[in-house]
Amino acid sequence: MPYITYKDETRWRLKIERGARRASLNILIRLDTKEGFADELIKEVFNKTSFSVIDRAFITELVYGVLRQRSLLDWIIEKASKRQIKKSSALIRNILRLGAYQLLFLDKVPVSAAVNESVKLAKEKEQRSSGFVNAVLRNIDRERERIPYPEPEEHPIEFISVRYSHPAWLVKRWIERYGFDKTIELCRLNNEAPPFTIRANRLKIKKEELKELLKKDIDSIEDCSVSSNGLILQGVSNISENPVFKQGLFYVQDEAAQLISQILDPKSGEKILDACAAPGGKATDIAELMENRGEIIALDVNKNGVALIKENCERLGINIVKTYLRDAAKDISDVAKEKFDKILIDASCSGIGVLRRHPEGKWQKNEELIFESQKIQKRIIENLSKYLKSGGVLIYSTCSTEKDENEDVVEDF
Repeated sequence: MPYITYKDETRWRLKIERGARRASLNILIRLDTKEGFADELIKEVFNKTSFSVIDRAFITELVYGVLRQRSLLDWIIEKASKRQIKKSSALIRNILRLGAYQLLFLDKVPVSAAVNESVKLAKEKEQRSSGFVNAVLRNIDRERERIPYPEPEEHPIEFISVRYSHPAWLVKRWIERYGFDKTIELCRLNNEAPPFTIRANRLKIKKEELKELLKKDIDSIEDCSVSSNGLILQGVSNISENPVFKQGLFYVQDEAAQLISQILDPKSGEKILDACAAPGGKATDIAELMENRGEIIALDVNKNGVALIKENCERLGINIVKTYLRDAAKDISDVAKEKFDKILIDASCSGIGVLRRHPEGKWQKNEELIFESQKIQKRIIENLSKYLKSGGVLIYSTCSTEKDENEDVVEDF
């Protein structure tokens, strides 16, 4: 067997990491053209390619890191290149973002690796731009302590937009509503990695028993601070392959989403409508609270969404949910033969409230989406309210922070 030198081992490791960088680059390019969600594209890559646990973590860090810090990275790249980043191709601007993120945020990545591997990625597809990539990244490394930024007093919107990486239109809205300091805090929190939260399946297991089962595979497990049935996990890897997940003993769901079903307070034997129900997190939680007794009608306008609801019900052992491909803003009398005791309208929205989990949304959305969503939300609540029993309960919720999609819709109704 030939002796492997440190140089050979390092070269081999860089080749593997280049595959991870290439995968990250391809995901970012797709997201740059507003294609899909980061988590779904990462999952797609992992399903198609056999990456190690380390490389999976590296890909996840690179993709989410660039998305969280994108406007800051773009500002720095433009200062270092003296050229607007939008004038570069999607390939080159995302190679530069990846390289700059490694230089500025990943201490364990050597400068030489961050620069040289970026140059090699450029050479693979756009040879003529490889020198430009090399020059820009080396300039960023040299000038990192002397990069000028917008002054907060003179340009408050641009300052927050650049330093805290949020689109200027959204920063402007938040400053007008919350003020300068609170807007900074909102943006700062949005740039933190969200907790990984699950909900114990009440039909199959108690929360404390679930904690014991997961201990051997999870680094850290804590109770949620508000949801009585939620757990926060740390050190999670490929959770869908965990035997406990496959047995349907828990559902992955943010803590805030878990609270909606508890507020609805469903009872065994009730007839409940869950509109805009995909992927089924709230419908299945409602079914668990009903002890799988009664009837839940779950609607979604997307065929794949309906399939997801069915898949999750089957895994969790729930049989009281009936799914229908329907537009909640239109007539549903064919599936609503009787009026409902309770209706949950978890309306489709701009998704501004989940940018922490979906940072790609910062760069894919625009202000017009808020107003377009509001029009649909008003139609849905007006349409479905007539299917509620007298004295019944209707819960309206969104995953948006914006008043236009929440208070204004309710007040208009």
